[in-house]
Amino acid sequence: MHKEHFQTANLPVRVPRGYEGFWEIMVRLDKEQGCFTVADVDGESNVSVKCISKYLTALTRAGFAEQITTREHGIKGKYPTPLYKLLKHPTKAPRLRPDGSVVPALTVHEQLWIAMRNLATGFSLAELMFAATTEDVKPNKQTAGRFVRQLHSAGYLAVTRTTRRGGVKGRGGAAAWRLKPGMNTGPLAPSLKQINGKTVWDPNLKKFVGEPSIAKEVKS
Repeated sequence: MHKEHFQTANLPVRVPRGYEGFWEIMVRLDKEQGCFTVADVDGESNVSVKCISKYLTALTRAGFAEQITTREHGIKGKYPTPLYKLLKHPTKAPRLRPDGSVVPALTVHEQLWIAMRNLATGFSLAELMFAATTEDVKPNKQTAGRFVRQLHSAGYLAVTRTTRRGGVKGRGGAAAWRLKPGMNTGPLAPSLKQINGKTVWDPNLKKFVGEPSIAKEVKS
């Protein structure tokens, strides 16, 4: 039977960004160029143009940005490209709904991350969920458990207690965890990205944490 040989190689990828990343790019482009397009932002991110356009539309409706003019194309029949400028420059990225209204509440993952950082001596899944619960955010066991598994696999969490029963499924009976001191990277919650497998993106470090993204190439 023919045996296939594989060669692993690091993949150069554009950095995946959420709305915090979009905002960071927009602020810099606005400062350097005086204006920017959706394509300018897309050139430094790793998401669909549609996601960037939706966030920019929300920024415009909320008064954070405005379309100042358009740039004509050399190709006949192609629509002109809108040029945008920021009207406000808050340090933190505006969190907005599509209609431009402000979203005040934190996400479940953000609340879980805040709770992990505050529970310095360690936590069980139930303790984590309790600490992360607010009037607006109520983490369920499935979501909290998945987040714990992701961060443990990426090296953020140390297991402090195990049990033969209970714990997070798939983690060898782990029943309690603690955020490693060196992995308390900042206020922004790490998130899971799908790039040749599941990889944790840390917006505080602005890099992937855990196993690097690799591609396998079959040798002929």
